Amino acid sequence: MARKRKRPHRRLLDAARKHQDELEAAGLPPRAIESYEVALRGATQAKAASGAAKVLVRDIQREVEEFQAAIRKEFHANPSFQAVFKAQERMPAEPRDVLALGRHVAREAPGYAQNLIKYAINAATVRHLVALCDQLEGELGGADPVQRARAIEEQIVAAAQRAFAGRPELAAFEPKPSP
Repeated sequence: MARKRKRPHRRLLDAARKHQDELEAAGLPPRAIESYEVALRGATQAKAASGAAKVLVRDIQREVEEFQAAIRKEFHANPSFQAVFKAQERMPAEPRDVLALGRHVAREAPGYAQNLIKYAINAATVRHLVALCDQLEGELGGADPVQRARAIEEQIVAAAQRAFAGRPELAAFEPKPSP
């Protein structure tokens, strides 16, 4: 029976946990290993959103739809303006796409919230949308967990090279060649 090989990310995470004190002494930020784990979890859960993420996605969709409906109603004769808020596009279903749309609307909205006050859209509505987006981003493991994981990986390896230069422990932090 063949032994199951650990994935390289898991192997690096385990080695980092085992040698956390030495890595931190070599300059690794104190919460880097925890952040790495969160980023890895976010990268692997890209397709399977948690229950909390699903609720946040629906809440963001609802907020954005209300804003887009107000834009369509108030500026019905201006399709180019509607395009700024993607008011004529279909609502995305994927959590990261919903997050991107929510961030986009929240970024564009402050300048127009005063015009949409009669639709119950104001600065508080925009702040609420930003807060929902922040929560969803946290549930998804950050804005770009894959890139974040790579950046933290580089920090861990660099700290390991400083901490274990010339020592056998360094091997645990180096990628294994593919067979």
